[in-house]
Order: sequence, then structure tokens, then C-alpha cells
Amino acid sequence: MERVDSEWLALRAGLKPGLRLTAEPGEAAAIARRFRGFGCAVAIAQGPVGNLRQPQALLYVSWSATVAEGLCAAEKPMLDPQTSPRDKAFYTRELGLRLGYPPCCVDTFAAMVKAGDPRHAATRPHPDHVHASLAWTAEPDWRLNCLLLRQHARLVSFAACRFDCPAAREQAEAVRGEVQRHAAAALPVLEAMLRRPVVIDRDGGRAWVEIADGRVARAEAPREPPDGPTQAADEAAAGRLVGAEVGADGQLLARGEPAPLLLDFSPR
Repeated sequence: MERVDSEWLALRAGLKPGLRLTAEPGEAAAIARRFRGFGCAVAIAQGPVGNLRQPQALLYVSWSATVAEGLCAAEKPMLDPQTSPRDKAFYTRELGLRLGYPPCCVDTFAAMVKAGDPRHAATRPHPDHVHASLAWTAEPDWRLNCLLLRQHARLVSFAACRFDCPAAREQAEAVRGEVQRHAAAALPVLEAMLRRPVVIDRDGGRAWVEIADGRVARAEAPREPPDGPTQAADEAAAGRLVGAEVGADGQLLARGEPAPLLLDFSPR
């Protein structure tokens, strides 16, 4: 499958003021050269990021050096493990707004951070499960599916406040238009990935599922077509889901607490 760099397409079209990218430290210089070759400004930092807080390079890309440096400065306090959840929430909001995300989505995510970042508490559910629970709706918009970032399938890179948020949907549709214009051959494959029902469990494992008679009839770990790798956590999740009953609120019954959650992005 041809990978679609929706983030770059959004920046190039002026739909976003800047990008925040992560990479292995040894890859940062080459990535920065690539974007600078396009005429972009790039600021670089390093720090512990992601759910496992692994050391990574962070690149902030914009057409404006001021914007790139401002993104870098906004995230710097969040890389310090001593920063309190309250202060992290403040800088999370600042970074999200500078990246051009919808204010309603930024505020919701910042509130989740302020309540206590689940990445720092082994007893709390995975942050993607926390977000999915907050944003759940019975008819989620496939364009807001942010659960397949590891498979490089996305139109948006932020967590929508709800999976039917009008402001987020407007941004996603604008990006979809750019994909249609510049990578039309890849759009059907991307759309097919994003429009499948997904279950995410409390540990962050996720699986594509088929539902029949109110139960999970089949589950598989997501992968890039045709034969991309799968994640061990996703394989484990898929193995636990078959036969589970789906409640009216999307929760899979009798599969632990908090329950795995179904987001049915399939066409209606």
C-alpha cells in the first residue's frame, strides 16, 4: 500500500500551521533535511514521549521559523517528568492550539491530562482507551478514526472530543480532499482501513472485528495491507474478543473492567 502522509498534505495546503513528529534520535537529522529541502523551518528537541516514555527525537515543522520554535517551546515543559499534571494540561492546550487542532478537542484532551496522565500510572487504562471512552458515540465518523496511527492510517492526528465532533469532522474532510487531489489511488485503501469496526481494550490493544447477532464473530489485529506487521498487544486483544457480547454503549461484556470498547466506524 502506498502510504499517505496526510500530515504533510495538510501542512502544504495550509490546513495546519505546523507539524509535530517523533522519530528515533538517529533519524532526526535526515528528516529535518527533507523538510528543509521543501522550504520548511524545523526545530528539534529530544525527550521521553509516548506511553512507555521512551527517548525520542521530536521535530516541529512549519513554513515559519517562529511557529516551529513556538511549538518546540510549548512542549518543552511536558518532557520534564517533574511537571505536574496541572501544568502539563496547560502546555498540552497551548501545543494543541498551536498545531491548529479544534479548541473543543484540545480542551477535552487537556482536561484528561489534568485529571492525571494515565501514562504515568500502571493501574490506569491506556490513554487511548480513556480517550475512546470519553469520545464514544453510537455512530462515530470514520474520518475521525485515530486508532490506527501505528498502521499509518489516519486523516487526523489529534484525539477528537467526540467521534462525531463537527469541528473535527470539518478538518478531517478538508484533509480527505487533499488526499483525493494528491494521492487518489491510495484513498480507497485508506478509507477501507478507517471504516472498519475497531475494539480497543484497557491495555491499548486493538482489533478489527466483525459483529453478528450482537457478538464479536471475528477479530484480527490491524495491519497495513497487504501483509504488514502486527503488534503483539493487538494480537493478544484479538484473541480475547471472539464471542464477546456487545452492549448498547459499545462495551464488550464479561471481558474485564474497564471493558473493551467498540467503535463501529463501518458504513451506514
